[in-house]
Amino acid sequence: MTIRLAWGVIAERDRKAWLADTGAPVDPRAHDLSEGAAIVLGPEDAAADRVAVAREQLAQLIKAGGVVVAGAGVDLGDGFVSARLLGATGDRRDAVFAALRVLGLDGAHRLGERTATLVALFGLGATKPVGAAAESAIDAGQWGAVHLASAAADILGPEQLEKVLALRTPDDIDMNPVGAPSALAENLRRVFEPQSRQRRSVLLIDLWEQVCAVRSAAHDRARLIARQDQSLLPGLRERYRRFDDDLAIQLVHDWIRQPPTIASAARFVPTWENFWSHCLTKLLQDAIAATVLLRAALAVNKYGAVEGMTRVAGQFAAASALVSGADARRAQRKAPEVSPLAARPVCAVRELDAWLRYRPLDAGFEILVRKRLATALAYGTVVFEACHTMLHGSIEHRSLVYVRGLADNWDLADLHTWRAAVGYTDIRPPTAWNWHQMVWEGAPSLAARLAEDPAATEKAADLMWYGELADALAQIRGHRAAAGHESYYAYFDIDPERPKPEPMTPRLDSLPLAMAGAAQLISLGATVPVRCRDWGQLCAGLMKSGAAAQALTSEFDVPDEILAEDGQILPDTTARIQVARGASLLADWSDYMGNCIAGPRYQVEASAGRSVLIALRDAAGTILVNAELRTMETGWRLAEARTRFNDDPDPDLRQALHRWVWHLKPSEPELDVANIEPPLPSTRRRSASNPVRDIAPALRREAERTLSETAEALTVFAALAGHATPDPKTLTALRRMSADRLATTCADALATGAITLPELWSATAARPLTAAVAALDSASLARYPRLHRLSDDAPLPSKSLRALVKDPTLATARSMDLIGARLRTAILTLARTDHPVLTQAIRRDPTPDLLCPLILAITCTADGSIPTTAITTPGEDTVPGFPATTLSDPNGPWHRAWPTATELGATPTKFATRTTKTGALAPTSWLTPAGWPALWRRATIRSGLPHH
Repeated sequence: MTIRLAWGVIAERDRKAWLADTGAPVDPRAHDLSEGAAIVLGPEDAAADRVAVAREQLAQLIKAGGVVVAGAGVDLGDGFVSARLLGATGDRRDAVFAALRVLGLDGAHRLGERTATLVALFGLGATKPVGAAAESAIDAGQWGAVHLASAAADILGPEQLEKVLALRTPDDIDMNPVGAPSALAENLRRVFEPQSRQRRSVLLIDLWEQVCAVRSAAHDRARLIARQDQSLLPGLRERYRRFDDDLAIQLVHDWIRQPPTIASAARFVPTWENFWSHCLTKLLQDAIAATVLLRAALAVNKYGAVEGMTRVAGQFAAASALVSGADARRAQRKAPEVSPLAARPVCAVRELDAWLRYRPLDAGFEILVRKRLATALAYGTVVFEACHTMLHGSIEHRSLVYVRGLADNWDLADLHTWRAAVGYTDIRPPTAWNWHQMVWEGAPSLAARLAEDPAATEKAADLMWYGELADALAQIRGHRAAAGHESYYAYFDIDPERPKPEPMTPRLDSLPLAMAGAAQLISLGATVPVRCRDWGQLCAGLMKSGAAAQALTSEFDVPDEILAEDGQILPDTTARIQVARGASLLADWSDYMGNCIAGPRYQVEASAGRSVLIALRDAAGTILVNAELRTMETGWRLAEARTRFNDDPDPDLRQALHRWVWHLKPSEPELDVANIEPPLPSTRRRSASNPVRDIAPALRREAERTLSETAEALTVFAALAGHATPDPKTLTALRRMSADRLATTCADALATGAITLPELWSATAARPLTAAVAALDSASLARYPRLHRLSDDAPLPSKSLRALVKDPTLATARSMDLIGARLRTAILTLARTDHPVLTQAIRRDPTPDLLCPLILAITCTADGSIPTTAITTPGEDTVPGFPATTLSDPNGPWHRAWPTATELGATPTKFATRTTKTGALAPTSWLTPAGWPALWRRATIRSGLPHH
């Protein structure tokens, strides 16, 4: 019997094969041989010890390069060579390429003749110049170029292959290949066949350069963050706080002219003259110094220590001049028990400035620069937090009479000196600075003053320096600038969420991902534009076809027995199962995996219910495997399973997946006792009860009514999504948002004034589908008890319910139900994180129906992550305020809030346990100096509750 090897090869008759992993002889007549298994081929009469040595040699190769290496026919010595059995994926070039990466040029002779190796890699166009270029690339470690050239050998001529092999990556950039050359080759053929050979190489080289640029930017960001010593942050935070406390005590001492006691400090009234001017001036100086350190870290990362520091030398000189020597020495005093760093960033700035002025920029300077700039992120973070606390909390919580005239008084000459030396950034020119001065509503912004009078100057109260610190912190994290949110004051997000590319847009993270994305668009019907100047133009032409948008609309018919496994752990593994219910999820999978799972064949089969598509994710959420399950008469079978770029999955994981699929059983037809009716006397059989047919008309009528009553909520949702008018895209956009993105969107809308908090909270109460179901007659509800599941934010448990919500009216109603619930959770998230935008909105527009459920939920889940204040005495039922309320009053606002609080995760049992120990808790930031009674009074006045 002949032994059939991978890629159509048949072993010689006088050769014998042994499995590499077990050493068992291969019996060609056996039916249980593993497809593509690694084997060693050797003489029939080989002794066992010789076979063991060959297997050990192959095991080392496989450990270094994967099982694919075995297919290259590597000489294992003593007459043995490696091979793979029939059924291996890919082709021989994959094996030869993988083996060369392990063996290198010195070991290439183990693959056979040089000419045969070159032909395996580059086809019949492997000329001597191509071979020389390949050896040069391999010798330089440019495996990415060799991988690309091997994949492109089917579409390029020898001259173009030489150009590809001559490609080089920037220093320190990882362009190591991912995926098999054969998989990349297939996508290259799809995308580049309509182009001429000359244009193919131009487009391919342009794509290489774009991927290198993306990788280089990512590498720079990672290197910059790696150079920052973030372990310093906790100690520096405490050091800065203690220094501020000491400064405050000194200011009180200087004003009352004696050491302060607790009583004298309590009677001390901070005013602009005796307190705030000193605190805010120090804050501005620290912010500028931290900004300079961060900008220097960016410049040094880009240009090197000497050139980078030379570029920002003027900023160091200007920042140093803002602080006196005495103040700097006071901050320099050591506190090793807390932190090895000085209390203020200006100390590092002055030290580097002195070296730049008076000492040579030698090796010692470079060492000092690296050491001091490693603290830039820690200083910037601590000062940014201090700005947030001071500007959005400390001052705002005092009566404004004590800081009246702040915007006019806080105009430092030092700031003008700084601006004269440094100027402004292109990101935030003064003509675009539209935030109010400090916390003063209605105070003219710098941009408004410049529009009136071009000679107007910046004041410290404009807070531009605060925005520039936020920008520097954002740039360290790889953003162009911080995200600003306009409210009564400037608020910045220093790590904003990066915008996601359009679904199925070819990504530039790697060459295989870019090619896989383009090939998938073509498979969906996109037309390849001809005569493209560069890769960007080619992608733009593919995206204009609309194939991607059309492909994302289909929904899949997933059987109940597999839908029930969604989110479950795959037995015997730590991987979690994710089931695709629509094409939009396939687009996300494909973007990361670089495969064709979002292609038309998979979508058609899944929409028809003939197959099910799943992903296996690890504990961190990373996709490990994509798999297709196909129906059989007796159950299910695993039709296909692939990792990234169509590679083979881990054998153990694949076996676990096989076992799970094998034990899946088709679900029994739905049988609801409530649906069973006594047979009619007539001999004619009555058709089975069908909710779609029986209930849909009545439910649709009720949904149309409830939707008409919630038109205002739809308008609010449109404003939230940034749409001018309500339309179906509004709900689609909001439903696709992640929980974090939804919370950020709420904060943005509240900050910009697009909607108010009462409007948003009222809109989240709109549940048209829940109301429509409740309006059905009691007999229908008893007959179809599962109708109440339609509003669950989870996969629907039956085909009949999923068929119901395919009706456009019911689909819209369900979307509004789900969005309302998710938005309430998003608002609770903002509350639990003490988001300043929500704090301002609550203090500006409080209402009982908002405050009560949020406080019930926060009390149940308080974990100390944000400051909270007890608004009731522990164990007491009375909530003080105007008017006073009781928690247990069945007609009171707290009792009425429980349905909403329960939806947010609160329970009466948890609340009772917590209030016995701590009382009911509200975030401290919500309360003015007058405390909870004042906030409650405002809320009740707005809502029209009776007062006593």
